[in-house]
Order: sequence, then C-alpha cells, then structure tokens
Amino acid sequence: MKESKITELIRGLTQSEFRKFGEFLNSPFHNKSHMLITFYNLIDRQFENLDSNTVSVKNIALKLFEGEKNKDQNVRTLLSSFTKILEKFLIYGEYEKYPTQQKIALIKALEVRNINKSFEAALKEIDENLRIEFNRNADYYYDLLTFKEIELNYEGVDFELNLDRKYFEMADFADNMFIVTKLKVINTMLSRKLHSFQEVQDKFWAFDKMLSYIEKNADVIQKDHPTVYSEYKILMMVLKPEIESHFRDLEKHVYFNIKKYNKEELLQVYYSLTNYCINRFAIGETKFQSSMMKIYSEFEKNDFYKDFKNMQYYDFLNVILCAIDFKDLQWAEYFYETYKGNLSHEIKRDTTNLAKGLLLFAERKYKDSIDFLSKVSYKNTHSYLKIKETLIKIYYEQKHFDTIEATIDAVIHYLKRHQETLNVHYNRYMLFLQSVKRIIMINVKDKTEIKLFMKDLDKTRDMIGRDWLIEKLIEMK
Repeated sequence: MKESKITELIRGLTQSEFRKFGEFLNSPFHNKSHMLITFYNLIDRQFENLDSNTVSVKNIALKLFEGEKNKDQNVRTLLSSFTKILEKFLIYGEYEKYPTQQKIALIKALEVRNINKSFEAALKEIDENLRIEFNRNADYYYDLLTFKEIELNYEGVDFELNLDRKYFEMADFADNMFIVTKLKVINTMLSRKLHSFQEVQDKFWAFDKMLSYIEKNADVIQKDHPTVYSEYKILMMVLKPEIESHFRDLEKHVYFNIKKYNKEELLQVYYSLTNYCINRFAIGETKFQSSMMKIYSEFEKNDFYKDFKNMQYYDFLNVILCAIDFKDLQWAEYFYETYKGNLSHEIKRDTTNLAKGLLLFAERKYKDSIDFLSKVSYKNTHSYLKIKETLIKIYYEQKHFDTIEATIDAVIHYLKRHQETLNVHYNRYMLFLQSVKRIIMINVKDKTEIKLFMKDLDKTRDMIGRDWLIEKLIEMK
C-alpha cells in the first residue's frame, strides 16, 4: 500500500519527538479536541510498527467511529486536523532552534505595547548576543538588520539625535548579507557541477567587485565576518585549487575556531576541506593524505561525528580508508565501532560489510575479508570498484592468478560502460588493472624489469592501488 501523507509525517518523527508531540497535543493552549488525543494514543500503541493500514480510513472508522453515519467523513476531518497540529508542532520545534529570532519577535510585541523597560532590557540582550555570535551567515545578518531597524525606529522618535552612523552600519550589514548569500549560492552550485573561473565571472553579477573587496579587507573580514571568510576560501579552493594557501588558510581558521561553529557551518567547511584533500590526493599529491587524516581526527576529537546522524556511505568509508592508508588500523577500528550506528538505515548493512571487509584485508585476514565483501550489493560504482580492487589484491596474495585475470576482464567491461560517470577515475582504475596484469607476469628474478616497473609507478602517482603495488615490488626485491 502506498504510504499516506499522515503516515509519512509520523514516521518522520523519532520516538522522543513523538512523545514531545503528545505533550504538545495535551496542552489546552494548542488543542481542545479529545478525539485528537484519542487518535494520538491509538498511534502511540503502534508507533514502532506504524504503516498505512494503521491510519487508513477504514481502520480508524472501525476503531473510533464505529456505528456513526458519517464515519468516513469524520475520519478525514480527524486526519486533516491531526496533520495541521502536527505541522504546527514541527514549526514550533524549528523555531526553538533560533533564539535570536524569538527575542526579536518579543521586542516587537513589547514595542507595540509600550512596555519600555522590558523592551530596552531585551534590546541590550540581543545586541550582546549578536556581538559574540561566530556563525555570521545570511540568517545572522538578516536578524541583525531586523534588530537594528527596530532599534532605529525606537531611537528615531528623538529627531535631534544624529543616527547617520547607525544607518551606515545597516548598509554594511546589508552588504555582508548579500556577499555571504552570493558566496553560498556559488559554492553550492560549484559543489554540484564544475565550472571554470571565467564562467563564474561571466554569470554572476558583481562577482569581481565582491572578490576584490574581500581580498582588500581579508584580515578584517576574517575577524569580523568569519563565515564570509570561510565561504571565500572555499570558493578559491575550487576555482584556484593549485594555490594551496587557500586550503591552508581555511584549515588554520577552522581548527582555531572549531568549537564556535554551529552544525550547519561546520558541515560546510568539513566537506570543503576533505573534498579538496581527496581531489589533490587523487592526482598524486600524497602529502594531502596526512592533511586528510588530521581533518578526520580533529573533527572526531571535537564530537563532530557524534552528532553526524544519517551518515552516508561515502562519508563513513572515506574516513576508514584514509586511516587504513595511513596505517592506523587501531583508529580505523575505533571509528568503525564508534560510528557505524550513525549510518543511514537504508545503506547501513552494505556499508558496514564493505568497511569491515576492507579492515580485515588490511589485517591480512583474507578469507574473512572475502566473506564480508561477498555480502555487499553493487548499488553504486564506488562500492563495486572498491570491492573488485580489494578482491584482486586478495587473489594476488593467495596466488589465484586465473581468478585475477577473469576479475580484471569483468572490471574492464564495467569501466567502459561507466566511463562518462567515472570521469578522471576511469583512467586511475584502468592503470591499476594494467599494472596488476603486468605484476603477475613479471619474473621475480628479473631485477631490471622490477626496477623499470618501479620507475613507471613513480610517474603514475594518481593511480588506484599504487602503494600496494610498490609494496609487492619491494617484496620481490
């Protein structure tokens, strides 16, 4: 049965949230209908196994309106009312996350009622909170502008006061709201589709002026407008990745202020820093492996992953793979055991099996590794290729060379079918497969060929599995 709107809404709540909704519903300020509370209790008893049958018109009519003439219509009215009050509860829940907006709403209510002492005390409190706020994003500047407008209207009653400075300040706040919004839009777009520097310059109004302003005032902006500074550095890391200083500047800025970021802004800088390292490492700049490991360990130390609910498979696996490559298997195991519960439910089984298989391979427990890898379904190219890469390495360690060749042929066909999707990774995997074919054919007594192979590997620093191949050649020597 297709999931109904009301079922989807209820299933979107955690058990704890549903309990709070019950308290909300039982408050006469929000609800005066006993039937809504009865319906809530009916759902509460079946919350864990809720499905569309539970809240079907037929089932509710039977449970709550048996014998009534207009029972179907009564059910629909009940469901409509329940949906509205549940949506109201969600609005309240979201609004609680924004204390500054709540205070601004309060001073508006106090102002129209001429409750001046409380109004002035609330003004002072908001001003102090805005001064110390680190996450100065678009919401911050919007709140600041709204607050300053209320403050000016209050002070503007006295026409002898010179308020010019405050109007100029408001203009600056508006400029910064424009800049941070523009930067976030551009960065979000660039994270989804790669554009050239020239394209961004051509398509976005005031782009050059905005960058010029930030560059001239970088020190002040870093101090007074840290989110603008972060977004600017993120943009430059994408548009000019060859200038490493932008990455290093952001890295330093984030580590120094990591405890001040809110979840949303911290997630933004996390992805920007890690993606930059992954991309640089992918083209053979191995020094970014240690930078990446530092990002993961610093963020973990500051409880970032603790609050990272519904983690996606690539976020989880990237940390595990980096720790494995960095030869820190103890930390990789720690991360696996500590945060596997944070994975999204729909990908949890595949991701944990793949991660465990990779850990067991790193520990040279090849049979156990194969057992876990065989449990993973091939739902995406990343999983498929990582499994095949690992299996090829295992077959090599076990001297199953016929199996390697069959696996390589299958992967080559797969790569050709997905060449456009894989982009630069197509060549990285093809080089790996060709190199594996070469290493299984090499004569271990031919020191010249081994030395020549080493030189060739030195030229292909972006190849998948390069470190493993070098390790195998060293073993031959």
